[in-house]
Amino acid sequence: MISKKQSSILHFVTILLLGSLLIISGCGKEMTEAISESAITVNTVTAEQRDIYKSTSYSGRLKARSEVEVFPKTSEQVISIQVAEGQEVMAGETLMILDSSSLQPSLKQAEAQVASARANQANNEISLEAARKNYERTKELYDNGAVTLLELETAEDEYSSLQSGSVEAAVAQAEASLLSVQEQVAYCNITAPVSGAVGRIDVSVGDYVTTSSTVAVISDPQQLQAEIMVGESDITKIELNTQVDVYVESVSEDAFTGTVSSIATVLNSSSDMYPITVTVDNSAGKIKSGMYAEIMIHTSGVQNALCIPLSAIIPDNGVNIVYTVDDESRAARTEVETGINDNNYIQVLSGLKAGDKVITLGNTLISNGSLLTTESEEGE
Repeated sequence: MISKKQSSILHFVTILLLGSLLIISGCGKEMTEAISESAITVNTVTAEQRDIYKSTSYSGRLKARSEVEVFPKTSEQVISIQVAEGQEVMAGETLMILDSSSLQPSLKQAEAQVASARANQANNEISLEAARKNYERTKELYDNGAVTLLELETAEDEYSSLQSGSVEAAVAQAEASLLSVQEQVAYCNITAPVSGAVGRIDVSVGDYVTTSSTVAVISDPQQLQAEIMVGESDITKIELNTQVDVYVESVSEDAFTGTVSSIATVLNSSSDMYPITVTVDNSAGKIKSGMYAEIMIHTSGVQNALCIPLSAIIPDNGVNIVYTVDDESRAARTEVETGINDNNYIQVLSGLKAGDKVITLGNTLISNGSLLTTESEEGE
Protein backbone atom coordinates (compact mmCIF):
# COMPACT_ATOMS: atom_id res chain seq x y z
CA MET A 1 0.00 0.00 0.00
CA ILE A 2 1.05 3.53 -0.62
CA SER A 3 1.37 5.55 2.46
CA LYS A 4 -0.24 8.92 2.89
CA LYS A 5 3.20 10.56 2.68
CA GLN A 6 4.11 8.76 -0.55
CA SER A 7 0.75 9.73 -2.03
CA SER A 8 1.37 13.40 -1.28
CA ILE A 9 4.81 13.27 -2.89
CA LEU A 10 3.42 11.55 -6.00
CA HIS A 11 0.64 14.15 -6.29
CA PHE A 12 3.21 16.98 -6.05
CA VAL A 13 5.42 15.47 -8.74
CA THR A 14 2.40 15.01 -11.01
CA ILE A 15 1.39 18.64 -10.61
CA LEU A 16 5.00 19.72 -11.24
CA LEU A 17 5.23 17.70 -14.46
CA LEU A 18 1.89 18.98 -15.70
CA GLY A 19 2.99 22.55 -15.01
CA SER A 20 6.26 22.03 -16.84
CA LEU A 21 4.44 20.60 -19.84
CA LEU A 22 2.07 23.55 -19.89
CA ILE A 23 4.97 26.00 -19.72
CA ILE A 24 6.90 24.21 -22.48
CA SER A 25 3.77 24.01 -24.61
CA GLY A 26 3.09 27.71 -24.16
CA CYS A 27 6.67 28.72 -24.98
CA GLY A 28 6.69 26.55 -28.07
CA LYS A 29 3.57 28.22 -29.33
CA GLU A 30 5.03 31.65 -28.69
CA MET A 31 8.33 30.66 -30.40
CA THR A 32 6.45 29.28 -33.40
CA GLU A 33 4.44 32.46 -33.71
CA ALA A 34 7.63 34.55 -33.30
CA ILE A 35 9.44 32.61 -36.02
CA SER A 36 6.54 32.79 -38.45
CA GLU A 37 6.27 36.54 -37.99
CA SER A 38 10.00 37.41 -38.18
CA ALA A 39 10.48 40.31 -40.57
CA ILE A 40 12.93 39.95 -43.46
CA THR A 41 15.16 42.93 -44.12
CA VAL A 42 15.12 44.07 -47.76
CA ASN A 43 16.28 47.06 -49.79
CA THR A 44 13.77 49.12 -51.74
CA VAL A 45 13.85 51.72 -54.51
CA THR A 46 11.05 53.99 -55.69
CA ALA A 47 9.78 53.53 -59.24
CA GLU A 48 10.35 56.85 -61.01
CA GLN A 49 10.21 58.63 -64.36
CA ARG A 50 13.57 58.96 -66.12
CA ASP A 51 15.17 58.91 -69.56
CA ILE A 52 16.44 55.46 -70.52
CA TYR A 53 18.53 54.35 -73.46
CA LYS A 54 19.35 50.91 -74.75
CA SER A 55 23.01 50.59 -75.63
CA THR A 56 24.89 48.17 -77.83
CA SER A 57 28.46 47.25 -76.97
CA TYR A 58 31.28 47.27 -79.51
CA SER A 59 34.98 46.68 -79.00
CA GLY A 60 38.09 48.03 -80.66
CA ARG A 61 41.65 49.22 -80.23
CA LEU A 62 42.34 52.89 -79.67
CA LYS A 63 45.06 54.55 -81.72
CA ALA A 64 46.18 58.11 -82.15
CA ARG A 65 44.11 60.11 -84.61
CA SER A 66 47.33 61.41 -86.14
CA GLU A 67 49.88 58.59 -86.21
CA VAL A 68 52.84 58.61 -88.60
CA GLU A 69 55.40 55.90 -89.18
CA VAL A 70 58.95 57.20 -89.70
CA PHE A 71 61.06 55.66 -92.47
CA PRO A 72 64.69 56.53 -93.19
CA LYS A 73 65.52 57.96 -96.62
CA THR A 74 68.85 56.16 -96.82
CA SER A 75 70.26 52.81 -95.73
CA GLU A 76 72.88 53.13 -93.00
CA GLN A 77 73.74 52.04 -89.47
CA VAL A 78 72.14 53.76 -86.45
CA ILE A 79 74.84 55.46 -84.36
CA SER A 80 72.70 57.59 -82.03
CA ILE A 81 69.09 57.84 -80.79
CA GLN A 82 68.22 61.34 -79.61
CA VAL A 83 64.74 60.82 -78.10
CA ALA A 84 62.87 58.44 -75.80
CA GLU A 85 59.45 56.83 -76.14
CA GLY A 86 56.73 59.10 -74.82
CA GLN A 87 58.78 62.26 -75.41
CA GLU A 88 57.09 65.22 -77.08
CA VAL A 89 58.85 66.38 -80.27
CA MET A 90 58.36 69.13 -82.81
CA ALA A 91 58.23 68.61 -86.57
CA GLY A 92 61.84 68.64 -87.88
CA GLU A 93 63.38 67.65 -84.54
CA THR A 94 66.13 65.02 -84.75
CA LEU A 95 65.04 61.54 -83.68
CA MET A 96 68.18 59.53 -84.50
CA ILE A 97 71.43 59.77 -86.44
CA LEU A 98 72.77 57.32 -89.01
CA ASP A 99 76.42 56.76 -89.90
CA SER A 100 77.41 59.18 -92.69
CA SER A 101 81.14 58.36 -92.78
CA SER A 102 80.86 56.55 -96.13
CA LEU A 103 79.51 59.74 -97.70
CA GLN A 104 82.28 62.06 -96.51
CA PRO A 105 84.69 61.41 -99.45
CA SER A 106 81.90 62.11 -101.94
CA LEU A 107 80.99 65.23 -100.01
CA LYS A 108 84.57 66.56 -100.06
CA GLN A 109 84.91 65.80 -103.77
CA ALA A 110 81.69 67.63 -104.57
CA GLU A 111 82.75 70.61 -102.48
CA ALA A 112 86.08 70.72 -104.34
CA GLN A 113 84.31 70.63 -107.70
CA VAL A 114 82.13 73.54 -106.70
CA ALA A 115 85.17 75.52 -105.53
CA SER A 116 86.97 74.83 -108.81
CA ALA A 117 83.96 75.78 -110.92
CA ARG A 118 83.49 79.02 -109.00
CA ALA A 119 87.19 79.85 -109.41
CA ASN A 120 86.86 79.32 -113.16
CA GLN A 121 83.80 81.57 -113.10
CA ALA A 122 85.77 84.31 -111.37
CA ASN A 123 88.62 84.02 -113.89
CA ASN A 124 86.09 84.09 -116.72
CA GLU A 125 84.59 87.29 -115.39
CA ILE A 126 88.04 88.91 -115.39
CA SER A 127 88.73 87.67 -118.92
CA LEU A 128 85.25 88.81 -119.99
CA GLU A 129 85.84 92.32 -118.74
CA ALA A 130 89.20 92.46 -120.56
CA ALA A 131 87.64 91.13 -123.76
CA ARG A 132 84.85 93.70 -123.55
CA LYS A 133 87.32 96.56 -123.24
CA ASN A 134 89.45 95.15 -126.10
CA TYR A 135 86.39 94.84 -128.34
CA GLU A 136 85.24 98.38 -127.64
CA ARG A 137 88.74 99.75 -128.24
CA THR A 138 89.14 97.73 -131.45
CA LYS A 139 85.77 98.91 -132.72
CA GLU A 140 86.74 102.52 -132.12
CA LEU A 141 89.99 101.98 -134.02
CA TYR A 142 88.11 100.25 -136.81
CA ASP A 143 85.72 103.17 -137.08
CA ASN A 144 88.73 105.45 -137.45
CA GLY A 145 90.27 103.15 -140.07
CA ALA A 146 93.17 102.15 -137.82
CA VAL A 147 92.49 98.37 -137.81
CA THR A 148 91.15 95.93 -140.28
CA LEU A 149 87.75 94.24 -140.24
CA LEU A 150 89.43 90.94 -139.40
CA GLU A 151 90.92 92.38 -136.24
CA LEU A 152 87.51 93.72 -135.20
CA GLU A 153 85.85 90.37 -135.83
CA THR A 154 88.54 88.57 -133.86
CA ALA A 155 88.02 90.86 -130.85
CA GLU A 156 84.24 90.41 -131.12
CA ASP A 157 84.51 86.60 -131.29
CA GLU A 158 86.73 86.51 -128.21
CA TYR A 159 84.26 88.65 -126.27
CA SER A 160 81.25 86.57 -127.38
CA SER A 161 82.87 83.24 -126.50
CA LEU A 162 83.38 84.40 -122.93
CA GLN A 163 79.62 85.18 -122.73
CA SER A 164 78.48 81.71 -123.81
CA GLY A 165 77.40 80.72 -120.25
CA SER A 166 79.40 77.49 -120.20
CA VAL A 167 81.25 78.57 -117.08
CA GLU A 168 78.02 79.35 -115.26
CA ALA A 169 76.63 76.00 -116.37
CA ALA A 170 79.66 74.23 -114.95
CA VAL A 171 79.12 76.01 -111.62
CA ALA A 172 75.45 75.04 -111.57
CA GLN A 173 76.28 71.42 -112.31
CA ALA A 174 78.91 71.29 -109.56
CA GLU A 175 76.51 72.88 -107.08
CA ALA A 176 73.78 70.38 -108.01
CA SER A 177 76.18 67.49 -107.43
CA LEU A 178 77.15 68.96 -104.06
CA LEU A 179 73.48 69.42 -103.10
CA SER A 180 72.76 65.79 -103.94
CA VAL A 181 75.55 64.55 -101.67
CA GLN A 182 74.52 66.99 -98.93
CA GLU A 183 70.98 65.60 -99.10
CA GLN A 184 72.35 62.09 -98.69
CA VAL A 185 74.25 63.24 -95.62
CA ALA A 186 71.17 65.05 -94.29
CA TYR A 187 69.16 61.84 -94.66
CA CYS A 188 71.40 60.37 -91.99
CA ASN A 189 69.79 62.84 -89.60
CA ILE A 190 66.29 61.32 -89.20
CA THR A 191 63.78 63.94 -88.09
CA ALA A 192 60.15 63.94 -86.93
CA PRO A 193 57.82 64.46 -89.90
CA VAL A 194 55.09 65.88 -87.61
CA SER A 195 54.81 67.27 -84.11
CA GLY A 196 53.58 64.86 -81.45
CA ALA A 197 54.78 62.22 -79.02
CA VAL A 198 57.24 59.45 -79.78
CA GLY A 199 54.87 56.54 -79.55
CA ARG A 200 57.40 53.84 -80.36
CA ILE A 201 61.06 53.39 -81.29
CA ASP A 202 61.68 50.28 -83.38
CA VAL A 203 65.50 50.25 -83.62
CA SER A 204 68.55 50.29 -81.37
CA VAL A 205 72.01 51.79 -81.73
CA GLY A 206 74.03 49.58 -84.05
CA ASP A 207 71.09 48.39 -86.15
CA TYR A 208 71.37 48.67 -89.91
CA VAL A 209 68.23 50.21 -91.36
CA THR A 210 66.91 50.47 -94.89
CA THR A 211 64.41 52.73 -96.57
CA SER A 212 61.69 50.12 -95.96
CA SER A 213 62.36 49.89 -92.21
CA THR A 214 60.03 51.61 -89.74
CA VAL A 215 62.32 53.23 -87.18
CA ALA A 216 59.76 55.10 -85.05
CA VAL A 217 56.13 56.13 -84.76
CA ILE A 218 55.08 59.71 -84.01
CA SER A 219 51.54 60.29 -82.81
CA ASP A 220 49.30 62.94 -81.33
CA PRO A 221 47.93 61.20 -78.20
CA GLN A 222 45.48 64.01 -77.38
CA GLN A 223 42.98 62.59 -79.88
CA LEU A 224 42.46 58.83 -80.00
CA GLN A 225 40.25 56.87 -82.39
CA ALA A 226 38.73 53.43 -82.57
CA GLU A 227 37.11 51.87 -85.61
CA ILE A 228 34.14 49.60 -84.93
CA MET A 229 31.96 47.54 -87.22
CA VAL A 230 28.18 48.04 -86.97
CA GLY A 231 25.47 45.86 -88.49
CA GLU A 232 22.68 47.14 -90.71
CA SER A 233 20.11 46.78 -87.88
CA ASP A 234 21.86 49.48 -85.85
CA ILE A 235 23.59 51.67 -88.43
CA THR A 236 20.44 53.72 -89.12
CA LYS A 237 20.06 54.45 -85.40
CA ILE A 238 23.49 56.05 -85.03
CA GLU A 239 24.05 59.69 -85.93
CA LEU A 240 27.20 61.68 -86.64
CA ASN A 241 28.61 63.63 -83.65
CA THR A 242 26.61 61.50 -81.19
CA GLN A 243 28.30 61.15 -77.80
CA VAL A 244 29.08 57.61 -76.65
CA ASP A 245 30.56 55.99 -73.53
CA VAL A 246 34.03 54.54 -73.95
CA TYR A 247 35.28 52.16 -71.27
CA VAL A 248 39.01 51.47 -71.00
CA GLU A 249 39.21 48.87 -68.24
CA SER A 250 42.97 49.11 -67.87
CA VAL A 251 42.70 52.83 -67.05
CA SER A 252 39.44 53.44 -65.16
CA GLU A 253 36.08 51.92 -64.28
CA ASP A 254 34.44 55.20 -65.28
CA ALA A 255 33.51 55.88 -68.88
CA PHE A 256 35.36 58.35 -71.08
CA THR A 257 33.32 60.49 -73.45
CA GLY A 258 33.65 59.66 -77.12
CA THR A 259 32.10 61.10 -80.27
CA VAL A 260 30.99 59.39 -83.48
CA SER A 261 33.27 61.21 -85.92
CA SER A 262 32.59 59.27 -89.12
CA ILE A 263 30.03 56.80 -90.44
CA ALA A 264 30.69 54.79 -93.61
CA THR A 265 27.90 54.73 -96.19
CA VAL A 266 29.01 51.46 -97.80
CA LEU A 267 29.65 48.00 -96.38
CA ASN A 268 33.09 46.79 -95.50
CA SER A 269 33.83 44.18 -98.17
CA SER A 270 35.38 41.67 -95.78
CA SER A 271 32.82 41.83 -92.95
CA ASP A 272 29.55 43.03 -94.53
CA MET A 273 29.30 45.64 -91.80
CA TYR A 274 29.62 49.41 -91.69
CA PRO A 275 32.82 50.96 -90.30
CA ILE A 276 32.25 53.73 -87.75
CA THR A 277 34.99 55.84 -86.20
CA VAL A 278 34.74 57.00 -82.59
CA THR A 279 37.05 59.78 -81.38
CA VAL A 280 38.03 60.17 -77.73
CA ASP A 281 39.46 63.30 -76.13
CA ASN A 282 42.68 62.25 -74.38
CA SER A 283 44.06 65.66 -73.47
CA ALA A 284 44.66 64.37 -69.92
CA GLY A 285 46.93 61.69 -71.36
CA LYS A 286 45.45 58.81 -69.34
CA ILE A 287 44.87 56.48 -72.30
CA LYS A 288 47.72 54.98 -74.31
CA SER A 289 47.51 54.28 -78.02
CA GLY A 290 46.81 50.61 -78.61
CA MET A 291 44.66 50.06 -75.52
CA TYR A 292 41.52 47.94 -75.77
CA ALA A 293 38.20 49.79 -75.40
CA GLU A 294 34.55 48.85 -75.05
CA ILE A 295 32.26 51.37 -76.72
CA MET A 296 28.61 51.69 -75.70
CA ILE A 297 26.37 53.32 -78.31
CA HIS A 298 22.72 54.24 -77.67
CA THR A 299 20.64 52.53 -80.36
CA SER A 300 17.18 53.30 -78.90
CA GLY A 301 15.73 55.33 -76.04
CA VAL A 302 12.61 56.57 -74.26
CA GLN A 303 12.31 59.88 -72.44
CA ASN A 304 10.40 60.21 -69.17
CA ALA A 305 9.81 56.46 -68.92
CA LEU A 306 8.73 54.72 -65.71
CA CYS A 307 11.83 52.85 -64.59
CA ILE A 308 13.06 50.59 -61.81
CA PRO A 309 16.46 48.99 -61.18
CA LEU A 310 17.04 45.86 -63.22
CA SER A 311 17.81 43.99 -59.99
CA ALA A 312 14.15 44.29 -58.95
CA ILE A 313 13.02 42.01 -61.80
CA ILE A 314 12.58 38.27 -61.13
CA PRO A 315 11.81 36.00 -64.13
CA ASP A 316 9.03 33.54 -63.18
CA ASN A 317 7.59 31.00 -65.63
CA GLY A 318 7.86 33.23 -68.66
CA VAL A 319 6.76 36.45 -66.96
CA ASN A 320 8.57 39.15 -65.04
CA ILE A 321 7.56 39.88 -61.47
CA VAL A 322 8.59 42.35 -58.82
CA TYR A 323 7.82 42.53 -55.13
CA THR A 324 6.40 45.78 -53.83
CA VAL A 325 5.80 46.82 -50.21
CA ASP A 326 2.19 47.35 -49.12
CA ASP A 327 0.86 49.59 -46.33
CA GLU A 328 1.30 46.80 -43.76
CA SER A 329 4.99 46.32 -44.65
CA ARG A 330 4.31 43.04 -46.38
CA ALA A 331 5.55 41.82 -49.77
CA ALA A 332 3.12 42.00 -52.67
CA ARG A 333 3.89 39.93 -55.76
CA THR A 334 3.28 42.03 -58.89
CA GLU A 335 3.55 40.99 -62.53
CA VAL A 336 5.04 43.68 -64.80
CA GLU A 337 5.48 44.22 -68.52
CA THR A 338 8.91 45.63 -69.34
CA GLY A 339 10.54 47.53 -72.19
CA ILE A 340 14.17 48.47 -72.89
CA ASN A 341 16.96 48.40 -70.34
CA ASP A 342 20.35 50.03 -70.06
CA ASN A 343 21.93 47.25 -67.97
CA ASN A 344 21.15 49.22 -64.79
CA TYR A 345 17.51 50.30 -65.14
CA ILE A 346 14.57 48.79 -67.00
CA GLN A 347 11.46 50.43 -68.42
CA VAL A 348 8.12 49.32 -66.90
CA LEU A 349 5.22 49.41 -69.37
CA SER A 350 2.52 48.15 -67.00
CA GLY A 351 2.02 46.79 -63.50
CA LEU A 352 3.54 49.68 -61.52
CA LYS A 353 3.07 53.39 -61.07
CA ALA A 354 5.48 56.15 -60.10
CA GLY A 355 6.14 56.13 -56.34
CA ASP A 356 5.72 52.38 -55.81
CA LYS A 357 8.41 50.85 -53.62
CA VAL A 358 10.04 47.85 -55.28
CA ILE A 359 12.41 45.43 -53.58
CA THR A 360 15.87 45.21 -55.14
CA LEU A 361 17.82 43.24 -52.55
CA GLY A 362 16.38 40.27 -50.69
CA ASN A 363 13.60 39.76 -53.24
CA THR A 364 14.68 36.15 -53.85
CA LEU A 365 14.25 35.31 -50.13
CA ILE A 366 10.62 36.36 -49.81
CA SER A 367 7.19 35.34 -51.03
CA ASN A 368 3.83 37.03 -51.36
CA GLY A 369 2.76 38.35 -47.93
CA SER A 370 6.18 38.13 -46.25
CA LEU A 371 6.63 40.56 -43.35
CA LEU A 372 9.35 43.04 -44.23
CA THR A 373 11.76 45.49 -42.70
CA THR A 374 12.81 47.91 -45.42
CA GLU A 375 15.95 49.90 -46.05
CA SER A 376 15.90 52.46 -48.82
CA GLU A 377 18.64 52.63 -51.47
CA GLU A 378 17.64 56.12 -52.55
CA GLY A 379 20.53 58.53 -52.78
CA GLU A 380 23.18 55.82 -52.87
